[in-house]
Amino acid sequence: MGSPNLTFKSVASFDLTTLKADVLICPVVALPEPKTEATAAASVTATKATGKKKSIDKGSDKAGDKALALSGTLGSLDSALGGFLQQAVKAESFSGAKGATLCLHVPKSSPLGVKKIVLVGTGSPDTEAHSVRVLKKSLAKGLTAALGADWIKQAAVWMNPELALSGLLRAVVQGVYCATYQSLEAKPDAASKLETVTILGKADAAQLKRLQIEAQAKSFAKDWVNHPSNLKTTDTMVRAAQSLKAYKTLSVSVESNPDWIAKNMPCFFTVAIGSLASDPPKWIKVTYKPSKTAKIKRHLAFVGKTVVFDTGGYQVKPDSYMCTMKGDMTGGAMTLGLMQALGAMAEAGLIKDDSTMVTAYLAATPNKIDSHAMLPDSIVETTCGKKVEIRHTDAEGRLTLIDAVAMAAKAQDSTPEPDVIVTTATLTGSAMRAVGECVAVMANEPAVKGGWRSKIESAAATAGDPAQSLDVWADDFEDIKSKLDGADILNTSQNKNRGAQSAAAFVMSGAPKSLPVVHLDIAGADMTGDEKATGHGQELLIEFALAEML
Repeated sequence: MGSPNLTFKSVASFDLTTLKADVLICPVVALPEPKTEATAAASVTATKATGKKKSIDKGSDKAGDKALALSGTLGSLDSALGGFLQQAVKAESFSGAKGATLCLHVPKSSPLGVKKIVLVGTGSPDTEAHSVRVLKKSLAKGLTAALGADWIKQAAVWMNPELALSGLLRAVVQGVYCATYQSLEAKPDAASKLETVTILGKADAAQLKRLQIEAQAKSFAKDWVNHPSNLKTTDTMVRAAQSLKAYKTLSVSVESNPDWIAKNMPCFFTVAIGSLASDPPKWIKVTYKPSKTAKIKRHLAFVGKTVVFDTGGYQVKPDSYMCTMKGDMTGGAMTLGLMQALGAMAEAGLIKDDSTMVTAYLAATPNKIDSHAMLPDSIVETTCGKKVEIRHTDAEGRLTLIDAVAMAAKAQDSTPEPDVIVTTATLTGSAMRAVGECVAVMANEPAVKGGWRSKIESAAATAGDPAQSLDVWADDFEDIKSKLDGADILNTSQNKNRGAQSAAAFVMSGAPKSLPVVHLDIAGADMTGDEKATGHGQELLIEFALAEML
C-alpha cells in the first residue's frame, strides 16, 4: 500500500543552500547533442568509402563521454559544497542521460542541512526524452535509489525549470509512491519511514492533491493484484468494492445468487461452474453519482476483467504461465481504483461536474477445475443473445467480459444506457507480443479526432502511461464466427497472428453495434519482471474519466 501518512507540500521560494532535509533529489537535463558540419561530413565520407554507414561517436550518447557542467541553481549548490558536487559528477562521468542516477552522501563537514543528494538524469531536451512517460520512468528509478534508506523521513525535490512543471510534478508524485510502495503482506519493518516530501518550486495545490489521489488509487489497485492467491477470492473483491462506500458519491451493489447469474449472465456463469462449490461468482457494480437530484447528461461505463485466479481450466496452463495468475483480476482492481479516485476527488472538491454518472462492473470468478467445469466444444448462451462455441477453456476472460459488457450496455433501474464502455483486461499474450509492456488500445470505431479512442490515447499521453493502438477490422469479427450450426461465435481466433484484435472483437460483440466500446488489453503491462503489479493504465483510466467530467 502507499504510505498512508505521507505528506506533500510545495514552496515557491527556496534556497538549496539553506534547505533542511534528509535527501535532496534533483532532476537534471543532459546537454543537447552537438550537430556539427564536421560530424556530418565524416559520416558521408565513411559511407562513400565503405558502402556502409559508420557509427560516429558523437560524445553525448554515452553517460561516460561527457560529464554535465553544473550551473544556475545547481551551480550555487555546488559552490556551497566547495565544488564537491561538480567533482563527483566529473569523476563518475555523469552526463544526465535519461535514467542515469548519481547518489552522493554529503560530507559531515558541509554547512548544508542535507545528508544526501541524488541527481536524476532525464536525457537531452527532445520531445521523446521529456515526454511524461519517459520522465516518469526516469524519476521512478532515481526516486527508488533516493528513498531506499530507512533513515530518510524528510525528502525534497527540486523542480528543474528546464522541464515542464506538470509532467515533472506527476513523475515526482507517482515516483515517490512507487518507490515507497509495500504490499499489504509486507513485514511492518519493511515499510518506508518517509513522512514529508517538499516540492521546491511553484505547484498548484489542487493539481498536487489530484496527483496524490491518483497515486493512492494506483496503490489501492496494486494491493489487490499483489494479494496472494490463497487469500484472494471473489469475496475479497467484494470487500475491496465495499470499502468504497466510505465515499458519499459512491454506491455498491453485489449480486451473489448463482441462480440469478446463471439466468442473466450464462456465459460468465459457465466460467464460474468449476469453482461454484468453493468460490461462487459475484457480479459487482459500483456507481458514481454526484447528486440524487442531478440530471444525468453523460454516462461512462467501465468493465474490468476479474478472474481472481486462472488455471486455464481443463486445457490447463503450463506451470510457468500459471505463477502470475493471481493477477488475472488486474482489470477489475484498476476499475475499482478509478472509482476510489473519483470518490476521493469529489470529497476533496476537485470535481465540480454534477451531470456525469460513472459505473464500474466486475464479473468476479476464478477459472478452476472440478467435475462440472466447462469443457471444450461446449456451446453456451450469452446475455446479448449470441451463442458461443468454446474452443479453449483458457480463453475464459472474454467469456466473462462479453456478458459484463452486455449488462453494462443496458439501462438498469436508475442507470441510463452508457455513452461509452471501456473494458480493461489482462486478456491475450498476443497484445504483449504486439505492443510489449504497453497498454494495447482498441475500439469498435475508426480512429478519428474527437472519437472515444482518440480520447483514450490523449489520456494516456497526459498520464504518461505506456499505450499503443491496434486497429480492429471487420476481418477480426469474421475470424470469431463459428462454423458450427448451433453457434454464432467462438472464443478463439482462427487467425493466430491477430489474437489481441479478435479477442477484442469477441468482447465488443456483447454490445450493440451503435455503442462505442474501447478495449484496453493490459496483458503486457500489468506486472514487472519480478512479478509485482505495475498499475500501468490506472492513471490513463482516471485521466480519461476526468477529461469528460471537468
